[in-house]
Amino acid sequence: MSKKIESVVESKKTKLKRTKRDKIEEALRESEDKRRFILKDIEEAYYETDMVGRFTFINDAMCHLIGYTRDELIGKRYWHLVDETTIKTMKDAVDKSYKTVNILDMEASRKDGTKLIFETSISVIRDIEGTLIGFRGISRDVTKRRQMEYALKMNQEELIKKNKEVDESREKIQFALEKLGKTHEELKASQLKILQQEKMASIGQLAAGVAHEINNPLAFISSNLGTLDKYINRLINFIEVQSREIESLRNAEVVEKIGKKRKELKLDHVIKDVKGLIAESVDGSERMKKIIRELNCFSRMDEEEYIEADINECIESAVSIVLPELKYKATLKKDYATLPITKCHPHQISQVIVNLLINAVNSIEEQGEIAIKTWDRDQSIWVEISDTGRGISEENLSKIFEPFFTTKEIGKGTGLGLSITYEIIQKHKGDITVKSEVGKGTTFIVRIPVI
Repeated sequence: MSKKIESVVESKKTKLKRTKRDKIEEALRESEDKRRFILKDIEEAYYETDMVGRFTFINDAMCHLIGYTRDELIGKRYWHLVDETTIKTMKDAVDKSYKTVNILDMEASRKDGTKLIFETSISVIRDIEGTLIGFRGISRDVTKRRQMEYALKMNQEELIKKNKEVDESREKIQFALEKLGKTHEELKASQLKILQQEKMASIGQLAAGVAHEINNPLAFISSNLGTLDKYINRLINFIEVQSREIESLRNAEVVEKIGKKRKELKLDHVIKDVKGLIAESVDGSERMKKIIRELNCFSRMDEEEYIEADINECIESAVSIVLPELKYKATLKKDYATLPITKCHPHQISQVIVNLLINAVNSIEEQGEIAIKTWDRDQSIWVEISDTGRGISEENLSKIFEPFFTTKEIGKGTGLGLSITYEIIQKHKGDITVKSEVGKGTTFIVRIPVI
C-alpha cells in the first residue's frame, strides 16, 4: 500500500514539474514572441541564426536592408549573401562571440546585386539551461559613411602625396637656386679672372713696350758710362802728371796759384767722388737691365711652358719686383736651402711669391719683418713666407682663398690674389696652408712636388 502511495506521490510531483516547466517555457515563448514582435519593427536590421548559420528570424529592417523577403531567407544560410573574405571575417567574429559581443564591418550583396557595407554586432543565443543554440546580429547600413571615410582617406593620402611632391619640388627648386647662385658666383669669378687676365695681358704688353723703349737708351747710357769712366781716368791721370810737372818748375808763385785754384774747385774731392758716381751709375743701369729682363719675362708669362727651374731663382725674381715697395716697410730676411731642380711654370711660381709678399707688406702697419725660407723634404720643395703684420682672424682663415674675399677697403683689392695663388699651386699638384695669430703675424707655407 505504501509503495502505491509513493508511486502516486511521485507521479504527481513529476506532473507538477512538467506543468511548471511547461508554464515557464510558455512564458519564455510568449516573452520571445513579444521580443521578436518588438524587434520586427525596430529601425536596426536584426537577425538570428542557428549553429550552422541558417536564418531563424529576420526583422523587416533586415529585409529592407538586403532586399530579400523573410520567406526567401528563413532557413537559408547567410553564406550566399557575402564573399569568402567576409565569411572568414564572420567565422572569426563568431569564434570571438562565444566570450563577448563582437562588432565588425561586413560586406554583402543585395538582391539586386548592389554592394553594401553594414556594421554588425554579433552575440550568442542560449536556451533556458544555458545551452548555445545560435547567434544574433544587429546591423546598420554604413555604406555611405564608409565610402565617405574611404574617399576622405584617399583624399588625405593624395593630399599627403601632393604635399610630399610639393616639398620635394621646393627642395629641388631650392637646390636649383643654390646651384644657380653658385654657378652665378663661379661665372662672376670667371669673368673677373678673365678681366684680370686681360688686364695682366695688357700690362704685359705695356711692360714689353716700355722695356723695349727703355732698353734702347739704356744701352747707350751704359756704353757711354763705360766710355766716360775711361775718359775720366785719362783726365785724372793727366791732372796728376800736370800737377807733378808744375811742382818740378819750382815756381812758388805758379805752384801757389795752381794749388789755390785746385783747392777752390775742390778738385781732389771731385777726383775722388767722380769714380763713385760713375760706379753707382753703372750699378743703377745694371739694376735697370735686371728690371727690364723681369718685365720681359712678365710679359711672356702666359707663353711659358713647363720647364726645369730653380725655385730659389723664381723667389729672387719675385723679390726684385716687390722690393721697391717692401724696403720701406719691412726688413727682409732670407734663408734659402740648396734646392733640387724641378719642372714648373717659373713665372707663375714667381707670381705666387709676389702675391704672398704683397699680402705680407700690406699686413704691416708701419715697420716689420718679412722672412722667406726654403727647404726640400719628401720629394717636395717647401717655401715659407712669414710676416709680423696684423694677422688674420680665425673666422676669416677659412675664406682667404675664396674668390672676391678681401679684408681691404672697397676699391683697394679685388680679392683674387690669393685665389689665383691657390689655383696656380693646385695646377702644380702642390698645396698651400696658412697659420695666423691676430696681432702677431701670418705664415704661408707652399709645397711644390719635385718632378
